[in-house]
Amino acid sequence: MERATKNVRLGLTLPIGGAQDAVAQARAAQACGYEEIWLAEVGGGDAYAIAGALAVGAPGMRIGTAVVPAQTRTPMVHAMAALSLSQLTGGNFILGIGLSSPNIVRDWGGQPYDQPLTRLREHIEVLRKMLAGERVDFEGKTLRVKRFRLGGSPIGEVPLYLGALNEHSLRLTGELCDGVILNMVPESSLPQILGAVRAGAEAAGRDPGQIEVIARLHVVLTDDAAMGRGLVRNVFGAYAATPGYNRCFEWIGFAEQAQQIRACFAKGDRNGVAAAVTDDLCDAMAVIGDAETVRKRVRAYAEQGIDVCVINPIADPTSAKRVVETFAGCLNGLDLRQSGVVRATATRPS
Repeated sequence: MERATKNVRLGLTLPIGGAQDAVAQARAAQACGYEEIWLAEVGGGDAYAIAGALAVGAPGMRIGTAVVPAQTRTPMVHAMAALSLSQLTGGNFILGIGLSSPNIVRDWGGQPYDQPLTRLREHIEVLRKMLAGERVDFEGKTLRVKRFRLGGSPIGEVPLYLGALNEHSLRLTGELCDGVILNMVPESSLPQILGAVRAGAEAAGRDPGQIEVIARLHVVLTDDAAMGRGLVRNVFGAYAATPGYNRCFEWIGFAEQAQQIRACFAKGDRNGVAAAVTDDLCDAMAVIGDAETVRKRVRAYAEQGIDVCVINPIADPTSAKRVVETFAGCLNGLDLRQSGVVRATATRPS
């Protein structure tokens, strides 16, 4: 079953700068036609706290997390946050979780990073039960819950989305989740990536057309592409050395760069890691260029299967406003009848 005809939507990653400006930024984006706000979480602001402020300060926008690490909170804490945000947004909140990386979860957070796919599967299973109002008794390989029941009801069902990069996690998304959140992957790889989501859904007897596809697009608006790529290397180069992203880049066609990055990182050669983040890999990780170039690439993502293109301005906060205004309306006129998973795999080369 396909979804009804709908426009591909435009979202924005917030906050840009500190949390104190997030509500004003959301209102300005809403006035420009952005429909959604998606909140990442690494080591700065708390995504759930900022989402609460946005729910009250910028009503009417859909709010999601893209993503909150699953392992840095217990399922009980995730479920309580999702309950509150569902109520505050009138049922317009999406819970997006992901594996994150060993340095964030294990080194910073002091939590185990073993059996990552099992942990994700068990988090999803437990969260579904909690958010459905069930009394949860669960004894898994990585999680244990005894006699917990959520003290309230969300407004409708809280959708669960998964930040996924590699074939196994993408298949898991298709099997269990309502949406997939993509990050730092080029539009040319979407048939391969969304093909894995589709395969997971079909193996589980689910309709892949019901799985929403979100892509965070890191945008560097510049007339100097070399400068823009240098900025991406500085901001995101280290991500290419983390296990999840490194395996992803190797899988989608950047095997030589991924292997070199991995080898240099193992030796502590940070200059070697940076050198291995080639121009092509920078262009895969981010959308870099002048306004026309970036608009074309954002539309290409939509045409290849993305349901929500989420702009993340990579610049200082004073110039981010120009990025937001420049790309407002860049998806106008795109009205694609099939869901992202169906659209992208339909054009996959044989």
